[in-house]
Amino acid sequence: MRAKVLFVVVSVAVLGFAPAPLPRKDRRGEDPTDLTGVWRFVRCDTNGVPDKPETFTEYRIEITRDQIAFIPRGGQRSPLGMTLNPAASPPSFTWSIGREVNYVGSYRLERGELTMIFVISGRLEDRPRDFTNKPPFCYVMRRVSR
Repeated sequence: MRAKVLFVVVSVAVLGFAPAPLPRKDRRGEDPTDLTGVWRFVRCDTNGVPDKPETFTEYRIEITRDQIAFIPRGGQRSPLGMTLNPAASPPSFTWSIGREVNYVGSYRLERGELTMIFVISGRLEDRPRDFTNKPPFCYVMRRVSR
């Protein structure tokens, strides 16, 4: 009996000094330069008004290091040139057709969800920066694959 009590006391004492488990990787620290992969729309807003799901759910979005393509189901791939600036605050992007910048915006990547807010403009200084206000265009996407 005495040996059992001693065993329990020693076990509790040893477990009391056991190291804490390692922290889980925090997903908020995602790499804002790595947007590559295939995405699907979660939501699209125009001037703060949600678009009807049937207008965007049939698309898949393919992002490479320097291009983005919005591809309708059964449709043709027409990529836009894309430049990211993750050092900007918030991170910025431009979309181009040929050599001409046509869209400028800001983006954030949180927990596998990419939000891009943008305007039609060729000037980066025109880009929206406030994700809480109603930007002219807002696309929210979730990554399907890399």
